[in-house]
Amino acid sequence: MLAILQTILPVFILIGVGYGAIRTGYLKDDFADALNTFAVRIAVPVLLFRAMAGIDLGQAFLPPLLISFYAGVFFCFAAGIVVARKVFKRRPGEAVAVGFAGTFSNSVLLGLPIVERAYGEATMTMAFGIIALHAPLIYTVGMITMELMRRDGRTLGETLRRAGRSIIANPLMAGIVAGLAVNASGLVLPEPLQASVDMLAAAAIPVALVGIGAALTRYRLTAALPETLTASAFSLIVHPAIAFVLSHYVFGLSSVAVHAAVALAAMPPGVNIYIFATLYDRAVNLAASTLLLATALSVVTISIWLYVVDTLLPL
Repeated sequence: MLAILQTILPVFILIGVGYGAIRTGYLKDDFADALNTFAVRIAVPVLLFRAMAGIDLGQAFLPPLLISFYAGVFFCFAAGIVVARKVFKRRPGEAVAVGFAGTFSNSVLLGLPIVERAYGEATMTMAFGIIALHAPLIYTVGMITMELMRRDGRTLGETLRRAGRSIIANPLMAGIVAGLAVNASGLVLPEPLQASVDMLAAAAIPVALVGIGAALTRYRLTAALPETLTASAFSLIVHPAIAFVLSHYVFGLSSVAVHAAVALAAMPPGVNIYIFATLYDRAVNLAASTLLLATALSVVTISIWLYVVDTLLPL
């Protein structure tokens, strides 16, 4: 267990560096915007481009693996909505935002570095296959559900068009699609261009982690603690549990696939839950509180999940 904690701790130390730099005034608050803009619009899309350009598509897009991960996603989304409506008496649109908060894990900026540090390159192909569908699939389902449930919602056609525009305009998707195109074509990049891609990709994760920490200074634990803990539990406990049961006991996938599915499912919610809540002005405080609390709790919960899977299925 201590070895696992030591494996993931550097990731959270970088988050702490960003948080501390802003909180102490060593760096100005707008530094977070600069870091995150560079990471999300340039460095991380290049990282995803490089991964998709060289990925084994047959191994990456393994249907039982994707089902194991995304069944947990949509169960948590639906269950979060029901709990928000029935237990916490949220309005329909707010309930969707609560469900989304317990669903959209930080699989790219936090998941990739932890998977790579914990398991090396062996699991990265599986991880990239899951990530390729993550944002477009969850955002589309989330937006459609929101529009259908809130009273001032758009029509289904308008919602699909808006979701499509959001996905197409996403720089991460641009990197994924461009990489898949290169992969399918068999194109080999010239050495100077490949070297530039490698340099940007190497910068992506460290910059993104420091940026996450810097951005966390903007959020406060303002929502009711029971509701925040519930949303966090869906993300940190229920989702990885479903991914583990399906990938190991139902589909009998390889140890590598199970490790990838569970590790990514165990990640806390990312900043996308706050963006989604702000977009519709629904349960914004809950999204901010869940982002902050779940990220802090995940230091422990991720370690536990990695320990459980490593013990039962050593690589």
